[in-house]
Amino acid sequence: MKSRTTFGGEQLDPVAESVAIYSDHADDYAAVHAPKMADRVKRFASSLPAPSLILDAGCGPGRDLARFRTYGHVVRGVDLNPVFVAMANAHAPTSQCDLREVGTRFPAGTFEGIWASASLVHLGTAGAVDVLGQFARLLRPGGRKYAYLKATGRTGWLDEPDGRRWYTVWDPDEFAAAVAGARFEVDRVDRGPYVEVWATPSG
Repeated sequence: MKSRTTFGGEQLDPVAESVAIYSDHADDYAAVHAPKMADRVKRFASSLPAPSLILDAGCGPGRDLARFRTYGHVVRGVDLNPVFVAMANAHAPTSQCDLREVGTRFPAGTFEGIWASASLVHLGTAGAVDVLGQFARLLRPGGRKYAYLKATGRTGWLDEPDGRRWYTVWDPDEFAAAVAGARFEVDRVDRGPYVEVWATPSG
């Protein structure tokens, strides 16, 4: 069941509403975020033998798809935003997919790596926990998972320069516990404005 909320007297899906906003400034978003996360991508790519099959779950316009390919990996992207999907397809095969249904799109044990960089930020806590469980089923034994979420601010709707979006803010320890509860071994937790969790399936 997709989480819904009441906003302005209407029943809305905060995830779909938040993701749709990116369409209005997709090129600007890609340009602003292009330099970010290169060191994390390198670390994640280096943790897997090349070539490994990596899912960029919530790939946006495809920045990290292109990067993983330069490290010799095979990549697939999924994103809910159709404009981002079109942009990402220039870098690697990408399909439109709601992450809350990602486990239905691929057979169990398909991937050696799952990369979820800021792609769970619009999900509620229960939704994020469910998606983490789907990630666990999609990973092969010995695979790697990375996830990156907001750890500062407050949960709720946020007015940003390019639109209004819903964000869920996590306590780092609570998110690490949620990852562990989804049948992962937590290998590393990096704390800051965002919490970053590096993990492997626990079997």
